Amino acid sequence: MNTTQLKYIVKVAEEMSFSKAAQKLYISQPSLSQSIQLLEKEYGAKFFTRKPLKLTYAGEIFIDWARQVLSSGAQVHQKISDIISQKSSKLVIGISTYRSTYILPAVIAKFKKELPNCKIIIEEHPSNILQQYMDNGRIDLLIDIPSEDKYSYTSISLANEKLLVAVPSNWDVEFEQTHGYPQIDLYTLRDKQFILLSEYQRVGKIARKLCANCQFAPEISLECHNIETACAMVAEGLGVSFIPELFVKNYTHNSNVKFYAIKKFLPEREIAAVYNKNRYLTFAAKRFIELLKDSVQND
Repeated sequence: MNTTQLKYIVKVAEEMSFSKAAQKLYISQPSLSQSIQLLEKEYGAKFFTRKPLKLTYAGEIFIDWARQVLSSGAQVHQKISDIISQKSSKLVIGISTYRSTYILPAVIAKFKKELPNCKIIIEEHPSNILQQYMDNGRIDLLIDIPSEDKYSYTSISLANEKLLVAVPSNWDVEFEQTHGYPQIDLYTLRDKQFILLSEYQRVGKIARKLCANCQFAPEISLECHNIETACAMVAEGLGVSFIPELFVKNYTHNSNVKFYAIKKFLPEREIAAVYNKNRYLTFAAKRFIELLKDSVQND
């Protein structure tokens, strides 16, 4: 048994297909099948059932162990690389699309001046997908709300972010002028049409809960998966939406949209840099977090 075989069997488990795994590993399917069969023979157990292809219980145990071995090997390699050069060859960051657009460019520009040889990969997906990537070790840092799993993950607070209501500027709405954003009673919008993110996204979940707390069910005329899209629809006068403050602060001014805080409800969510406690945090990752925290808080 060697690490190549471990990589092979993990890839088969990920793809649940010998043919797809072989294509991604750039080897022939017979060679891949033979490698798995040799492992099964060595351990005296079947790791997969065939037709349909599924992991056996022994296979699940072996795959978990194989991932740990591969992860440990990668971490040792990274530690040695850091010791030699004080630079990391790669940093994978998971972040939502709208946050990526407005948070990362300035931070990466500063980071690249200090560590020009570090390759950065940005994974832009909804939070649920990014969490899966984090659990599978596919990303080094996650920029999102703090993790509920404090045993496995460390969350470094970056800032608190309000959720605001975006309303077409030509709508006649009642509001109270206060220091900062003007406040609006969400209940007064109960008869308006709403543009919401899907219920599977955090902003979409919070929006629906806010409406429920205000004793009404929103009439959802349009559902999307992107903050920029929702805001653009509001600008066209198509309805009301809920927009994170971080987006608003960096939003190119559009006179067709006005933003309001929600009276009696000032929903805030903490934004954090999250990483796995059980994985080595590289020098590059540590420095990136420092620059990110400084940038977000000063902004």
